[in-house]
This record gives sequence, structure tokens and C-alpha cells, in this order.
Amino acid sequence: MIWIALALLAALFAYILERGLALIPIDRRWRYRLAFLISGATGLLLRPLTGTFFSCLTATLAGSFLGCLAVTAVHERLWEDNAPPPAAIQTAVLAAHRGVIGVPAPAPWWKRAFDLILALGGLLVSSPVWVLALFLIWIEDPGPVLFVKNSVGKGGDNFHQFKLRSMVHGAEQNTGPVLARESDERVLWVGRFLRKTALDELPQLLNILRGDMSFVGPRPQRTVLVIGYLEAMPEYAERARVQPGLAGLAQVAGDYYLTPRQKLRFDRLYICHISLGFDLKLLLLAFLITFWYRWQKGWNGHLPRRFLHAI
Repeated sequence: MIWIALALLAALFAYILERGLALIPIDRRWRYRLAFLISGATGLLLRPLTGTFFSCLTATLAGSFLGCLAVTAVHERLWEDNAPPPAAIQTAVLAAHRGVIGVPAPAPWWKRAFDLILALGGLLVSSPVWVLALFLIWIEDPGPVLFVKNSVGKGGDNFHQFKLRSMVHGAEQNTGPVLARESDERVLWVGRFLRKTALDELPQLLNILRGDMSFVGPRPQRTVLVIGYLEAMPEYAERARVQPGLAGLAQVAGDYYLTPRQKLRFDRLYICHISLGFDLKLLLLAFLITFWYRWQKGWNGHLPRRFLHAI
């Protein structure tokens, strides 16, 4: 109990300290960092009262981080929702989808059961990674630790797609929503690792639990971009017959920089051949890409032909 009490005291101290530092003309990022460091350092002063240096320091650092997250949540929110689409665009996108695909049929029972079991297990196993990733994002660029993409879901509805924030705070403030480039200066140092390992997608486990997404399906596209795709290519709505997914055939058989028409071609193939076995194959191949091939020197972004023939 003493460690919980110590962590709570450190959290309260960090919160109060950050609010005090706000009265001083200092960069907001350093204000947060100083509140964390000063509050966390109190563990060194309290060692004589607790007797265990490591446990004391761990408790105060954890509490300080929680306090800083709390003040971030109160004054800035924990998620960054850049350029949410106006209601008129959401309505237009939904109407365009309904005109092409109508109201989609419910997902097969096995797909929802598979998603729920795997998402709950994934959240449990990945919890230590969440803590470390959130801390590294926050300490490099204090502020919201999550990023919200307003994306098109099944049937054309707009939904909030959660991601770990991998870019600097306010990266799209002056440009609006734009596709990320391969070498993007807006990406954080830790963000590059999160993107390469796809760990920035971890919060989408929450989307899967909520029913917004599935583990396998067409990758979600931003609503403000989809409206343009639909105007030029109304059949693009067909990919919304099923829930968007973490892994998709277009990303496994193609790459990130496919054109909308190329993505649609792959997504149509997936929808025509959807099955539990197909989903398992695509998940396995997505895992191989993320944790093996992407790290190989000279990899060209495409799976070997022998794997593509096995799909």
C-alpha cells in the first residue's frame, strides 16, 4: 500500500507543479518535462522513509507520469482529433455508399467471435508495450498521446480510428489531412519505430472491441479523402461492404502507396473470398511483413512470390 500512496502523492505533486510552472513564460513541452522530472526526483528524497531505493523511485516516476497525463487530459485531451470532417461531408459520404451498396449484411458470427477473442488477448499481452510507448511519445513531444483518424467504416459511416501519435503535436494544423510520406519530417523519433513495427496501430484493438473494425479487412481511409475518391470513382464504395481491418489484402499483396483504384481491386478480391482460413493467412503474412521482411536489408516492400501464390 505504501507504494500506491507514494505514486498517488507523486501524481498530485506533478499536477500541481505543472500548473505552477504554467505561470512562468516557458515552452509548454519543457513545462511538462520539468514537472515530471522534479516530481519523479522526489523518490530520491523519500528513500530514508521507505528504505528501498528502486521501488521508491519507480513509484514516484510512475506517479509523476500519471499526474502529467492527468494534466494533459484536463487541459489538452489525451487524443488529437485533427480536421474532423464537417457533418455535410459525413452525410455525403454515407449517401454515396448507400447509393452503391445499400445497407451491408451483418458480419459472419465466426468473424466477430474471432475478433473479440483475439482483441482481448492482444490487449492483455500488449499492456506493457502500451505503457512504454505512451511514455516515450509523451516525453519526446508532451501533449496528446493518441491520434484520432476520422475514417470510413462499414456501410460508409464515419468512425474514430485510434492510433498512437507518431507525429509532432499539430502536424496537420496548417496543411489539413494529407497522406504521410516515406521520409516525413513530422514523424517523431519514437514514431518511426512505432510505424515500422506497426505498434502505432495498437489502440485499434479498442476499435475492434467496439465493433468499428475487424482484424482483417480493407484498411480504413480518411473520410475527407474518401469523398474525393467517390466523386471520381463511385464504385470505391464497394470496399465498405465489410468492416475495415488492421490487415488487408492490399497491404499484404501490394504496399502502402497503392492508388485508390489498385486498393479497390484488392479489396474486391478479399470480399469475394472472405473466410476464416483466408483471414488467418492474411494475418500471418501481415505479421511476417511487419516483424521480419520489413527489417531485411534491401527489402523492396513486396512479399516473395511463393507466399503470394499461397494466398
